Amino acid sequence: MIKQFCLRRRAYVLSLFVLLVFGACTKDRARMAAKVESIESPTTLAEPFLYGSNMGYYQGWSDVQLAELLIGNPEKNIAGAGVNSLRPALYDHFVQRWGYDIRVGAFKKYQQLGGKDHTIFLNGPADAHRDQTKYCNNVQSKTFANLYKPIWNSDGTVNADNYYANYVYNVVKTYGPYAKYWEVWNEPDYTSNWRATQTWTQTDPNPCDLSNFAAPIQSYVRMLRITYEIVKELDSDGLVCVGGLGYPGFLDAILRNTDNPDGGSVNANYPKKGGEWFDCLSYHVYPMYYLGDNPNSDAAAKALINHKADFQAVLDRYSYDGTTYPKKAFIVTESNVPRKTVDGYIGSDEIQRNYLIKAAVVAQKAGISALYIYGPAESKPLAQATSPYQAMGLYQNISAGPYQATITPGGMAWRTVGTLLGSRQYDPAATAELQLPANIDGGAFYSAADEDYIYVLWAKANGASEDASAEYTFPTSLSIKSATQFDWQQKEKNVTGTVSVTGSPVFIKP
Repeated sequence: MIKQFCLRRRAYVLSLFVLLVFGACTKDRARMAAKVESIESPTTLAEPFLYGSNMGYYQGWSDVQLAELLIGNPEKNIAGAGVNSLRPALYDHFVQRWGYDIRVGAFKKYQQLGGKDHTIFLNGPADAHRDQTKYCNNVQSKTFANLYKPIWNSDGTVNADNYYANYVYNVVKTYGPYAKYWEVWNEPDYTSNWRATQTWTQTDPNPCDLSNFAAPIQSYVRMLRITYEIVKELDSDGLVCVGGLGYPGFLDAILRNTDNPDGGSVNANYPKKGGEWFDCLSYHVYPMYYLGDNPNSDAAAKALINHKADFQAVLDRYSYDGTTYPKKAFIVTESNVPRKTVDGYIGSDEIQRNYLIKAAVVAQKAGISALYIYGPAESKPLAQATSPYQAMGLYQNISAGPYQATITPGGMAWRTVGTLLGSRQYDPAATAELQLPANIDGGAFYSAADEDYIYVLWAKANGASEDASAEYTFPTSLSIKSATQFDWQQKEKNVTGTVSVTGSPVFIKP
């Protein structure tokens, strides 16, 4: 790095002539060194955060065209929405019909566009592979048959008679170069019986209450075990994730059970409980349900973090605390707030765009590795939206074919945060140096390539309003006298001295 290089040269006290001969510190490099003189290169930063989006089906749009809309494609003058990672599904019923390599070309294109470390959720057995058991009330299981057949043959090959194992093996073998997170099922704990969820820390979930799964918790642990064994065999960098959980009680049930169909007990054939069969916890959070009398974007961002804390508390009870057992990674694979008030829930353009930026920042501060927005585009024209989920999307409803799409203010905000911070890493030490007062939140993000920081700042909102204001002055120790400020649309202005911040986050680059 420039500063270290120059310091090494200074240690030898070389003459100006020698410096010029060897080109060690030219005037331009000296100016750059002065620019970062107060910045020591951080040594313990988190991995770069993933600014993700879910995928989905939009009539007339291919997966590649949708990815271009999300990631961007300069060759077609498509700016994108700041996305650098995708969350597609590769259902068993889909790959059985079309072949395992049907999406290889698409994933290669995602990579060319700049997409990386995708999350793939494993789901959806073909009819011939679906468990025929009815665990209650004549409701057929939605998971795979033959889960308890051996995972491996005696010669080390995967057992094709174990339908789930064979499916996972072929998907991971085919798409491992493009994915990082392997999410086992989508919302296995989804239920319409909220009261039942309050008992799951003491009693195992009733399959009747698991609308998306309809099978015992031991079957889910079995799927985790199968996925874990296969991923670790084929994809050394891959992480196995529990899939899009909503309830800490379901996690508790995973952690206290083995995959033993006889009540989840430990024996020689089922020696490990569920916590040993996954690396990563994926969860979903839609903050509009948790705001009470404080419906604003800061409370929404706090709800995202509170959910992580609730799950971590369960992990801590089972000693996945970083001391006895390693901590689990965390990703959020669905989140958003609507840009329209529906059924009394929070919603507006301002709230949505503020939430998306704040969520990205506070997620990184809380040690979350990725955030996938729901969804690519609104499922209804805004005036016709009758559900909060229909008013969520990085783009307005896309009823026309490629590439007719209008980005929402929330999509513009995600484009801004993804563009400005996508190659940067959150730096907790530099954030602490900001000495932010209680009424201001934000963070410091370091670029190893540029050897500089971007600071994100905003005034915290309270109550039912996004209106907030505060004055902030950088500590003198940072030697920041002037900077460029970017708003949520990347509009620039120069700032000096004290900075006025509002409830809408700004990005400040000295």
